Amino acid sequence: MEKRRSFLKKSGLLLAASSLPFSVVSMHARRVKSAAEAIEVTLYVDTARIVKPNINPFCNFGQPATILNEEFTIDANVGDTVTWLGVSSNAPLTDVVNIVMINHEGGKNVFDKNVLKGDGKTPERVTGEVKYPTTVTTKYKYKISFTVINNGVQRNGVFHIDPKMEVH
Repeated sequence: MEKRRSFLKKSGLLLAASSLPFSVVSMHARRVKSAAEAIEVTLYVDTARIVKPNINPFCNFGQPATILNEEFTIDANVGDTVTWLGVSSNAPLTDVVNIVMINHEGGKNVFDKNVLKGDGKTPERVTGEVKYPTTVTTKYKYKISFTVINNGVQRNGVFHIDPKMEVH
């Protein structure tokens, strides 16, 4: 009962709710959880030109140019399934972007383990179910590890990019 009263007080509904029957107040005070969603995060890579160490000019998540890759943030809810996949932005059919691993780097870890591994298929992708919310002030920082096959040849080993995730 105290939690319900606190919610109503914080939301400004306490005065309006005090004149309503209790059953009506409790019905409106409950938060309804939405259904879990499948979220796809696509990393677009210029497979013909990407080089280390400065990979940012050659890859992005489809975000506006004003948002850096490191500031790109996925918005998710607990229960959502997130799948990271890579796509060649210059699209030769032989070019492949393999997402091989997602590593927890900082902030609240929203998955049930620190490392999520790829599925081993071609192109490889990583999937994880969100288990825990982030805090208001801390986003989940993670590192995407990926490889690039250009014209049948792997380019420069493993590449890394560090976006963020916020979970409600």
